[in-house]
Amino acid sequence: MDIPKEYPLIGVVVPFLLILIYVAISSVLLPPFLLITLLSVILAYLATPIGRWIIPVAIIAGLPWWYAGLTVLILDAVGALFMAWNFQHLFILPRIGPYMQGLISDVEALIAEKPWMERFTALSLLLYVTLPIQGAGSLMGSAIGRLIGIDPWKVFWIMVAGSGVGSFGMAFGSDALRIFLIGNIAVGTTIILIMLFVALFTWLSYRAIRRRRL
Repeated sequence: MDIPKEYPLIGVVVPFLLILIYVAISSVLLPPFLLITLLSVILAYLATPIGRWIIPVAIIAGLPWWYAGLTVLILDAVGALFMAWNFQHLFILPRIGPYMQGLISDVEALIAEKPWMERFTALSLLLYVTLPIQGAGSLMGSAIGRLIGIDPWKVFWIMVAGSGVGSFGMAFGSDALRIFLIGNIAVGTTIILIMLFVALFTWLSYRAIRRRRL
């Protein structure tokens, strides 16, 4: 793998510029309140580990389900584009660079001996990105894809495909659940109470286990 000696600024500028263009277009399409909601969703997605679970929050806040799904898809696509352009520059970092280079070389050699592993790892990566797993965003997914030796632009399209299915699937399901709960207040209240009870029980159990360990 060739290690670049210079860092092309375009690889950083273009992804962030795409986000700004999306926000500018949204400022024309959305009313002010929903635009603020959209900006909050973007900031929360980029700055916190909440990941794709921001979609139900965005729908509850008033964004149409398809707009919430589209927003996360665009953010994932931009993140995948950033990694496709910039991942190789991580090799410039001291200590981390040589380790990553050796790891990728080993994985590439293994896949060259067993070509079927490339198809398996690509499908596994697609499933990983599609499911709403904590931390399974485009940045982490792209890093995993590169570390197991998948071509950077193939990783990019895997990220886009997985995010598209996962984001719109979660958005549609969240909106359907919202409509169901609104139409069935008693059922909705019961589900919310059960979820709160489970969350409280889990927290108390965690505290009890932690105290025993201490």
